[in-house]
Amino acid sequence: MVSTHREEERRDIIVRQPFISDDVGEIIAWRDGEGPTIAIHLEPEDSGQRADVSLTPSEARALARQLTEIADTAQRAGWTPALLADARERYLPGLSDEQIIERLDALTERLGGLVLGFRGNIDWRAGRILVAETGNQLLDRAAGAVDAAEQHLSSYQQAVDQLSSVKSELDHVRHFFTHESELPR
Repeated sequence: MVSTHREEERRDIIVRQPFISDDVGEIIAWRDGEGPTIAIHLEPEDSGQRADVSLTPSEARALARQLTEIADTAQRAGWTPALLADARERYLPGLSDEQIIERLDALTERLGGLVLGFRGNIDWRAGRILVAETGNQLLDRAAGAVDAAEQHLSSYQQAVDQLSSVKSELDHVRHFFTHESELPR
């Protein structure tokens, strides 16, 4: 596909994508006599505003790093004392602020930032994942205790049979929590 800026200047489009969405703007990478350039055209629908920025690929990478750093800092600012208290009460009982922040940061990385929901609260899907992960950790500890007890009590066949049944049920619940903590595909 070829786009012309001026009649005498020819630009070969390398790739074109929406900027955030189609109604906000677009990013176009093109090549001309100067080499590859990335043009960002912003014109949010019904805003009456317009901005055009051109970057070299190295400048675009530097901007991407800066945006990532700013996004990380802004995301961490979302972990307010109220949000941490709510997360502790609803999803992560018994954890310290640092542990909750660590879990929220890891989930943010995993979900691509989709942890904060309406009015700065934890998104309900992220909350379900946190509950499922916590449940899975509890099940891991319980299964470990059952394994240890099963080994210790192996001479007591009746206890072993009951513990094996409990272990099977725990494995079923663990599968459920694992399934709940996975991202929808």
